[in-house]
Amino acid sequence: MTQRRALIAPLILLLLLPLAALAADDDTLLAVVNGEHVTIRDLDVELFLMQSQAAGGALVLPSPDAVLKRLIQNTLLFQEGRRLGLEEDGKIVNQVRENVRHRSVLALVDSVALAVPEGVADRKDKQFAAIDAFVQSLKAKYDVKVNEELLHSLDYASPDPAVQEELRNSSAVLCQSPTGAMRVSSFTRTLMFQEFHGLIGRPDAAQVRDECFKDWLAEALLTYESRRQGIPEREKMRVLAAYHTRDLVLQETLGVLAVTTEEPSEEQVRAFYKENIDHLTPPPRVRVESVMLENEDAARTFKQRLDQGAAMDWLADRTAEVLPNVAALPTTWLQPSMIGLRPEQVRQGLVLDALEVPGGWVVARIVEVERADPVPLEQCRDEVLRRYRAQRTTNAVTDAIRQLEDAAVIELVPDADAIVADHLVQWEKKNNA
Repeated sequence: MTQRRALIAPLILLLLLPLAALAADDDTLLAVVNGEHVTIRDLDVELFLMQSQAAGGALVLPSPDAVLKRLIQNTLLFQEGRRLGLEEDGKIVNQVRENVRHRSVLALVDSVALAVPEGVADRKDKQFAAIDAFVQSLKAKYDVKVNEELLHSLDYASPDPAVQEELRNSSAVLCQSPTGAMRVSSFTRTLMFQEFHGLIGRPDAAQVRDECFKDWLAEALLTYESRRQGIPEREKMRVLAAYHTRDLVLQETLGVLAVTTEEPSEEQVRAFYKENIDHLTPPPRVRVESVMLENEDAARTFKQRLDQGAAMDWLADRTAEVLPNVAALPTTWLQPSMIGLRPEQVRQGLVLDALEVPGGWVVARIVEVERADPVPLEQCRDEVLRRYRAQRTTNAVTDAIRQLEDAAVIELVPDADAIVADHLVQWEKKNNA
């Protein structure tokens, strides 16, 4: 599959969110923060971002008041970033511009692909063929002629440093596109970005070169045509640019607020070590005694008797459902996690809940606990410093947000929590359908 196919394939039928998230264009007001509106559309974008970051793609929705607070804090952070001039930062402006260009090309490609009717045989192949034909029509429309002789002379497989230097610096023109001359040096940068290990000595270098050039030229033509059709200026693209800018400014603002240059003193390090000693102590080890029973009811009854003080061996000898000579849990040292416990839950004499395993149900009791000593500070100083700095960063951001909230004028619309709660229900139904 060529680079262009790899780029287009996941997006043939729909543009990715947040364009889809913005489709409803719901400007229902939730709050006013320093004069700026927070709306349902902001909520939809936030939910999309939260879902995209959720482990396994499964989002556990927070409470309505937590969502509303997050939206307000994001607005405050964006306002602070704007005050710091981050909205005009060249790095952010360029990222947003490139994203809009990329999305505009995809929108144009999507419109061409969707012209192939649903239900036709080999629809995806026909869609790719339609896209290729459209690119060829653009070449004809703008009278683009490629210097094939020059292209085929570019020897990216050559081990000669002088040849590679010439490829990087040559101003020779491969073709004239509607936006100007496409030169060897520019193409080399594009090719090396795609093939960052280089093509020196590769037998397929010529094939890779030709395919990359086709994709490079096609993207240039599609970019020009999307601009000619005004796609980057469409309302959804403007909204996309605004939200992308907002997201990047938020990230940069958090980075600025999180900067802490002060290094801790030895006294602070030792105090932090003592405060976090539990996190720096290996988990305890345990030994258990256990039996396996035929069914759940018998296992639950057996556990109940153990909780009442019965001895394991005595009770096992008097319980018909206990399976004799069947290995239950190992009698060797076990980590708490191996039996479903957290370190702080471990205590001698604890009877574990009945556990279903292949062949029956296990009931176990902890009979021995071996506590570990904390790791000496000298052996975990780097970990202590990492935790200390992380906590300082969190505290710095938390304090900065609190100051922004204290200085802000925030007005919630009546029943804002109820509006958010209802929208969360509808959103969950839609996304779990």
